[in-house]
Amino acid sequence: MFDIKTDKIFQEKKAAFDRYYEDVLRPKLEENDKMRRRYFLMFIGLMLMAVIFYPLMLTAIIKSSSEDLSGLGIILGASGGLILLLKSPIYFFKKKAKNTIMTDFANFFGTFSYHHENYLPDNLLRESCLFGSYNTHSGDDYFTGVYKDVNITISEEFMQDITVYTDEHYTGENIKLTRRNSKKKKIFKGICILLTMNKNFKGRTVVLEDKGIFNLFKHIPGLQRVKLEDMYFEDIFEAYSSDQIEARYLLTTAFMERMLRLTELYEGKTIRFSFNDNRLLLAVPTKQDMFEACSFFRSNVNKKKIDKVFEQFYTVFSVVDVLKLNQKIGM
Repeated sequence: MFDIKTDKIFQEKKAAFDRYYEDVLRPKLEENDKMRRRYFLMFIGLMLMAVIFYPLMLTAIIKSSSEDLSGLGIILGASGGLILLLKSPIYFFKKKAKNTIMTDFANFFGTFSYHHENYLPDNLLRESCLFGSYNTHSGDDYFTGVYKDVNITISEEFMQDITVYTDEHYTGENIKLTRRNSKKKKIFKGICILLTMNKNFKGRTVVLEDKGIFNLFKHIPGLQRVKLEDMYFEDIFEAYSSDQIEARYLLTTAFMERMLRLTELYEGKTIRFSFNDNRLLLAVPTKQDMFEACSFFRSNVNKKKIDKVFEQFYTVFSVVDVLKLNQKIGM
């Protein structure tokens, strides 16, 4: 497996980043740490209030509704409200801290703006054909800007398909109870990298994970399976397109070799990608929370944590470098 840290270009970039960290990022992280302490004191105060008043509130609710079930709803509502209240210092600190530091972090690589809890448009994601059906969509860190003359958007995306249903049953006293439940199916969690190309595509070309024999059951409306020349690539990916000629023009041997290189950079994770209009969209599933440069319970001046975020950024921007998308030539 390729180790990115042994790469000479990575080491040179990391040395430059270490200087940038001391000059630009560290002073802002120190200010964030002062802000973190204020929010942490607020959190402790709320915790103490909860420890004192929550048991009293529960006792009062239970006594006033001992003969019916109305108190259960009040208890659940109060508990949910208390959890949200306790989480509020953490949420507002992270939002302010990230807005303070993340633009400067990304600007080490290019020219970027940062938006907290933003995400890509649903119509763009659905047109890409990279994801299954979903009805709930949220985002976390969102960067948009220019890297080596390439327009790029980096977005943490989380998609679910949530089915809501009701359960009805009767108690021993023949009282009918109705409860709302939900079934959640994770569709995608990870990073989406949207690149605006210097060319328009006539059709739509989609490359997904190879599912072996299950490919026989895969059907994307309007697209046909593309037979590729690179057998190793065929073992990992499955290609579909509305334009067979354009698909073979895009998925050249050189381009496929670069995509295989990206799978090494992303530690073997299956990358999905789609060409549509003048855009190339790549989706990389990951379980970890990316770009977490700010911590609520630990000091923000934590170089080890910052170095990890640097590696994540470096790997994302390697998409442009490896695919040579900044070169005004065919792929």
